[in-house]
Parts: sequence; C-alpha cells; structure tokens
Amino acid sequence: MNQSNEKERRDEVLYAFHLACERPSAEEIIAWTEKYPEFAEDIRLHAAVSRDWAANKDVPVAEADETMLARAYSNALNAIYQAELEAPDPAPQRAATNFQEMLNGCGKEIWQIANELDIARSVLADLFNGWMLAPVRRRIVVALMPVLKTTRAAFDDALILALQNPRMDHAKADGAPVITPQPCDDIIRASNMSKERIRYWLEEV
Repeated sequence: MNQSNEKERRDEVLYAFHLACERPSAEEIIAWTEKYPEFAEDIRLHAAVSRDWAANKDVPVAEADETMLARAYSNALNAIYQAELEAPDPAPQRAATNFQEMLNGCGKEIWQIANELDIARSVLADLFNGWMLAPVRRRIVVALMPVLKTTRAAFDDALILALQNPRMDHAKADGAPVITPQPCDDIIRASNMSKERIRYWLEEV
C-alpha cells in the first residue's frame, strides 16, 4: 500500500470512528486500536481531541495549540490505562514493562543511548522519568525501539506507566518536588542540542 492509499485508508477509519464514537470511552478506544493497530496512534489522538471537545461543548471555542493537544492525548492514554486496569478479562494479562526495566534489559544507561542516537541526554531523561507529555515524536520512538528491544505497543505501555508514576530523582530537602510535565517538542527545543539536531528530532518520519 503506497502512502496515498494508506492516508486515504487512515482517514476512512478515523471518519468511521468519529461517527461511531462521538465521545469515545476508554473501552471503545481500546477496541478500535486493537481492530486497526496500524492506525492506533491516530485513533488515540483523535479520541483525545473528541473527548475534550465533548466535555467543553458549552464552553466558548478556543483554538487548539500543541500543548492542548498533547495534554488531551496524555489524558486519553491515562483513561485507557485505567480502563485496562479495571476491565475484567479472563485472558492472561500482558505485564507492562517500564522504561527502567527496558534499560536494565538492554544493559545501557541513558547517557549511552543518548550518545548512540546523538540526542540530548535531558530529552531521554525527561521521557524515561515521566516528565514528557504524549505524544512523543515518532522519530524518537522509532529510534528507541530497537535499542530498548521493544515494540510500539510495549513502548506506549511504558509511556503510560511513566506518566502515571513520574520519577523524582532530584527531590529537594526543603519540600516536595513539583513536577510539571512538558510537551515533547518543548523539551526538544529547550535542550542543548544544535539547531540542526533539534530540527532533525522535530521532523516527522
């Protein structure tokens, strides 16, 4: 299937999803992503926006920016994760692996992976610590999967776990640390990488 046909097929699936699920529940999102795994990321993002629109339909419309979309997507991932925890399922559950376990499994530290991929260590640290809001740039995900020896589904599970349980490695002695997750693009732009590398990691693939 060429890119044009794939885009048309994706649009058809998203349109059907939109008609069938005006305000998608976590169960509906899970069912549709399992039915169309090749469009799972697009379905989750569409669902996040639909849920926010439905929740705020009586509120004056504001133009969505990248931060709003990222937070909506993160909320949708959290809703899916919570539904999967609560849903009764007699079938064996796939145990989610967190990023720290993936790092232990591949036998590498964050700085080593950062050097291999030529990406700022702070970007990977924020991702693995649960300080990076979804969605994560596809280029980062694609680069990390073979290094961490994982699949996209397992990566998404690890991302959900990280967002649910952010690590606080640098807690201050005079009070509880305040973690404010940031959108992926903002973290990339704020890193100490060159303009060329920042542009590279912000590009779509």
